Amino acid sequence: MELTTKEKRILYLLAAVSFTNILDFMIMMPLGNQFKEVFDLIPSQWSLVISSYTFSAGISGILTFFIIDRFERKSFLLSIYTGFIIGTAFCALAFSYESLVVARAFTGIFGGVINAILFSMVGDILPVLKRGKGMGVLLIGFSAASSLGVPLGLYLGLNVNWQAPFIFIVGVAVLLWFAILKFIPKINNTKQARSLSDSFRALSKIFRNKTQIIALAGLFSMFFGHFIIIPFLAPYMVNNVGISENHLTWIYFIGGIVTIFSSPFIGRLTDKYGRLKVYAILALLSLIPHLIITNMGPTPIHFVLIASTLLFILGGRSIPANTMVLDTATAEERGAFMSIRSGVQQMASALASFIAGYILMETPSGTYENYSIAGGLGAILTLSSIFLMYKAMNANKNVKEKVAEVAS
Repeated sequence: MELTTKEKRILYLLAAVSFTNILDFMIMMPLGNQFKEVFDLIPSQWSLVISSYTFSAGISGILTFFIIDRFERKSFLLSIYTGFIIGTAFCALAFSYESLVVARAFTGIFGGVINAILFSMVGDILPVLKRGKGMGVLLIGFSAASSLGVPLGLYLGLNVNWQAPFIFIVGVAVLLWFAILKFIPKINNTKQARSLSDSFRALSKIFRNKTQIIALAGLFSMFFGHFIIIPFLAPYMVNNVGISENHLTWIYFIGGIVTIFSSPFIGRLTDKYGRLKVYAILALLSLIPHLIITNMGPTPIHFVLIASTLLFILGGRSIPANTMVLDTATAEERGAFMSIRSGVQQMASALASFIAGYILMETPSGTYENYSIAGGLGAILTLSSIFLMYKAMNANKNVKEKVAEVAS
């Protein structure tokens, strides 16, 4: 099934919102050396700067469970996006390590919820046979943030000041806020508001649903396995591999440009060949660049670009993974469940970042040790995610077959 023109227009606008949200998060990591110098950070402090956002986003994502389906999607998105804009502006005004951590945590409260809303809107707008394509379009926001946003943010950060990328994001986000107001239709997803006790019962229903728990565990493993190496990727490339800070832009630019095309392609493969099969293949292949990069010493830039681009492309395994997780929720519980899904993703990223900060050690010369240990741990979690997704899909298939038998 092909996407209609109206569906594409909505999806591309949602992808643009995702662009600002992801860029706000991603721009921190390639500017790691800048923040280290300005705020005199050690690895554990740097990991806290990163994880403060994701811990906050994870908690708010889970708490959003109680309210996400009580509000019309468009209105809720506009409200949350307003908080995100304010938080990003606070980041540009940070004057110390402590104020930066607080600003990132505040931004995470809203940034973490945005993903839940966007994923829910894809599920509300599209039938199940179009959701792979829809997720692919939505993840163009990630590709654009990597290929266009991060290089531009790096240029601004290196040639203007570290605050400039955040000011740029605020400007773009304000324009998108008005675009949402004008072009996104209201989505009639609301029901009679649930009481607090009803919300707790709904939450309990999710935690008693074996299929959903296993699917969320698989998602947790996937994001943990990936994110344990991401916060220190840029500092490691500069200090250990010998890549200049200016050449970092090529890593994100080329990787992002390629994924603009690979993300929709992976979405089509997901719809055509099956989510589990595509996910398993991509997850296994992702271990190749994952382990190469985390064991890399001084290396020519062209070899680095090959490995980093493969890492970006194979990050598209989140497309089949998210469609598998989305399929375990009914239409009535989708918004609430996806807020839990978003919280699980953020908590996995936060925990991975926090642990990485204590695994890696910075030597007096400025290089990092133990990155390969982080890479090995990530590989184990990636392999476990394949098994968990397999278990979840089998359980979900059995449940649907039983429902079909009862209905017949």
